[in-house]
Amino acid sequence: MIEVKDLWYKYPREERYVVRGVTFSFKEGILSITGPNGSGKTTLLKLIAGLLKPARGSVIIGGRDMWSLTERDRTMLRREIVYVHEKPVLFRGTVIENVSYPLKLRGYDKGYRLTRATKVLRLLGIEGIAHEKVRNLSAGQAQLVSIARAMVIEPKCLLLDEPTSNLDARHKDLLLRLLRGFAQKGTLVLIASHERSALRIASQALLLRDGTMAFYGNPIEAQEVLHEIYG
Repeated sequence: MIEVKDLWYKYPREERYVVRGVTFSFKEGILSITGPNGSGKTTLLKLIAGLLKPARGSVIIGGRDMWSLTERDRTMLRREIVYVHEKPVLFRGTVIENVSYPLKLRGYDKGYRLTRATKVLRLLGIEGIAHEKVRNLSAGQAQLVSIARAMVIEPKCLLLDEPTSNLDARHKDLLLRLLRGFAQKGTLVLIASHERSALRIASQALLLRDGTMAFYGNPIEAQEVLHEIYG
């Protein structure tokens, strides 16, 4: 379960708070965080992931207050959360090496790593580029590889920033179906996007406007609110 309580944040040397008084709780399924560019979506995800420390308020994951923990315990908690940036960060080498790397860090043998990584690539429809060098990938392919690398370890919380921005319709649908399956198995999935496609699979929807929460609740009602606000 994720609980966010009266969360505020502003970046150093800036006077304006980009997240202001956000409060919600989310315990299962998929949460769609929607809003225009600059509404605070990415910052909110980074706060939940523990990558940024709030100016005020708290982030509680599974009953543990992120910033009340010792540094060691906070590091352990962060290992249960995977944040995937909008702009993929991949290391040199092949696709399969990138996707299987988190399993290598966790001590799995090579056979299992390759089998598991190949399965995730297949589910995303990109098994054909498994041995391609990452420097040769398109923006959409790189985005899918970074998501596959996050999915391969089946984290407890999966936080995705604009995951469909560079994808064609086929791969967008594949990804959304796969995320639905992950959520059904118990992974908490949070999707931040200015697009509205994630609302189709969301359990709950959060709409941000100028850093504040404009709506939190049923995704169908969220569509109506979005239409009223943005057309």
